[in-house]
Amino acid sequence: MQTQPKISIVIPSFNQGAFIEETIQSVVLQGYPNLELIIIDGGSTDNSVEIIKKYETNIHYWISEKDNGQAHAINKGLKIATGELHSFLNSDDLLLPNVLFKMAKAYQKDKKQIITGNWFEGNDLKSAICREVTQPLTLENLILNIGLFGQPGTFWSATKKPMLLNESYHYCLDFELFYRLFTHQYEVTLIEKPVALFRQHAKAKTATLQILKHKEIVIFLENNINYHTNISAQMLKLKERNKRTLYRLELMETLQKQPLKLIAKVWEALKYDPRVFIKGI
Repeated sequence: MQTQPKISIVIPSFNQGAFIEETIQSVVLQGYPNLELIIIDGGSTDNSVEIIKKYETNIHYWISEKDNGQAHAINKGLKIATGELHSFLNSDDLLLPNVLFKMAKAYQKDKKQIITGNWFEGNDLKSAICREVTQPLTLENLILNIGLFGQPGTFWSATKKPMLLNESYHYCLDFELFYRLFTHQYEVTLIEKPVALFRQHAKAKTATLQILKHKEIVIFLENNINYHTNISAQMLKLKERNKRTLYRLELMETLQKQPLKLIAKVWEALKYDPRVFIKGI
């Protein structure tokens, strides 16, 4: 009988005691026989460590200590991962049942692969909306859509030197990683069924850091626009659209937190581009 490929999953966490047990269960209850589960906790002060200890027999490695944020925590885990397939799962997201067996079946050792699928998005599975992977699965489409597929439930073939996240990114860290995988000629295998739940809740990072999100998109596009001459004009339009969105968000934040500075901020935005005030452009 052929041995199932080893799959390494890194769970970064910090003060996610309300969710992390369900996340861990969604991995270990898969019953996958060649799993390497790694949990990197950032020194949580809630009940996270107590929950992690309950599952020590199912965890290859875990630690709880201060780190430099999500990307740093994930990189700490990826550096010790020894699986043929790598992934990371945020401590408030879930894998759906039997996903690891589906990933193993799709995996072909002699190819560089990204294996992914559709996903649910919402507070829980009962109320979540199903999101489908954007097609076609090309580098150009990845850039112009700022992503094609969800990060939870996405796995990639390991290399001798692990593919680490760029720690200067906080919101776009997964998008930037997938961009590099695409540029290294990784092929995409699509499982056309939901494979994970991307949990949305009031304290989720993506719900609170929209300004940072658009700043990072602009930085990414500025850093890479010259490498893609065939779509550079579209990338330039995309960069400007995100810069206008960024100005709008900053204006809203100024109005809420520092109303006396609003006039100066509005004037700055007008000098940049009057279309800042037309939503959707």
